[in-house]
Amino acid sequence: MRRNFKNCSIISLFIWICFQCESKAPFETVLEKFNGSFELNQSSLNRWESVVGWNGNEGGISDNGYFAPVDGKYYAIQSGGGSWITQKQNLILEKGKSYHLSAWVRSINGEDNDARATAEIAFIVDEKPILKMIRDINIPLLKGAAAITQNDDGGNVWIDGKYRHQFSDTHMYQPIESDPIRDPWLPVNESNYNEIDGLGWAVGNVIAGKQKYIYGTVYQDEASNFYSSITLIKTNEIGSPDYNWTDPVIVLDHKKTEFPWVLDAHGYFDELSGRLWMTWGGGICYVAEMDPNTGLFLSSPYETEYDTHPEGIHIPVATWPETKEGWCGDDWSSCWMEGASIYKFNDKWYFFASYGNLSTNYTIRMGRGESPTGPFYDKNGLDMMKFDSVRNEFGNSMLLGNEGKQLVPGHPHIWKEDNKYYLGYDFRKVIGEGEVGDYLGIRRIFWYDGWPTVWTPLKVSLHADDFPELIGKPFLVGFRNNGVKASIMGIDAVDLVIK
Repeated sequence: MRRNFKNCSIISLFIWICFQCESKAPFETVLEKFNGSFELNQSSLNRWESVVGWNGNEGGISDNGYFAPVDGKYYAIQSGGGSWITQKQNLILEKGKSYHLSAWVRSINGEDNDARATAEIAFIVDEKPILKMIRDINIPLLKGAAAITQNDDGGNVWIDGKYRHQFSDTHMYQPIESDPIRDPWLPVNESNYNEIDGLGWAVGNVIAGKQKYIYGTVYQDEASNFYSSITLIKTNEIGSPDYNWTDPVIVLDHKKTEFPWVLDAHGYFDELSGRLWMTWGGGICYVAEMDPNTGLFLSSPYETEYDTHPEGIHIPVATWPETKEGWCGDDWSSCWMEGASIYKFNDKWYFFASYGNLSTNYTIRMGRGESPTGPFYDKNGLDMMKFDSVRNEFGNSMLLGNEGKQLVPGHPHIWKEDNKYYLGYDFRKVIGEGEVGDYLGIRRIFWYDGWPTVWTPLKVSLHADDFPELIGKPFLVGFRNNGVKASIMGIDAVDLVIK
């Protein structure tokens, strides 16, 4: 994994400052760019005087894409306990004006570094912050069964009745009034659906109307007896919190070869259209339409052998193989992918998958498209099924990799509740020797420029009339990491709106 911040390049940033315009309505604004997303005037690390508008002597600018900045390629970094990094744009507090400062922040601690980071943004007058906003930006640590129970292949969550359920290697739940991150998860002890004979590893689930489906994986990878399959169980009960499941049935299978690997199914039900989609595969990932009434394929539902299915049922949407020239992954993940899912947001479709080796270098990557069957493109417009010889990789955009003691995240699942978005996934606390298995991880997801991100928005507003003694004085905007010295904070897309 690339973690050498000293070799990162420096570039300046955009702050958007809005001024009232006579040709506009009273509260409309005209935007001018002032360097807020660190994409201008590339310089060397620790030379803030070369970063237009900014002043400071700690931290600098990084272009390490492993931490997936929200806006462009560059973002600022700072270790804990730092001084304020400020930007002066000859701004004066004016009577009747309001100033709205925002930024996107996250912890970017390297592997095994769990030092606590604290992000602060502020308005600064006479070298003192008069208003600031503080946020803990560390990895959420789940409680209860989620903290101590191994949980392989994702954090697949659905809401049903009075409970929130999580299905993958284990079945855990919470009362719906609980918070999925802050409150403890409880184990379902009455029965373990994953002990149902023939289900295998349960890695995906979906609610389609009143039907609830769980797809599992069973495979045998001995060369002389190769076999892979996707299985299905279902129920129409409301969990209380346990369910009674049907016997498993085979949905899709393939014999003799790993072309394709039939595994890691994940279902997504589009409530608006009433259509059900399933992602599956390894090496190449596919999307197929399912019957929401049965959970089986909409076409040829009773033919389970892949080789018997007509062309067009299974649409390949993303791949990450070794090339004939010997390319086998990038700086962060080796050449394999699996554990895919899709999600719909604002009429766009998003593809997610686990890239790399599950034991050593899994990362979660993504793309976006107009249809659940693709094509999906990364932020640079590269098709996720195509290799770009200039970029030296297949299309993909990073969402989440190693951070602190959460390693090799994979098997992404996104869900929404109470107008909040969450990413469920699995991770390992130790990799290599001493491996201890996978655990459930959950993070809030926010959206920036139409893309999901684990970066968090941080906002503070200043109304000049609340500080009459300061009207007419110049002010600065600033940020700092006020956490533990060993922690590292990232900050991107700083934005100032004046009304």
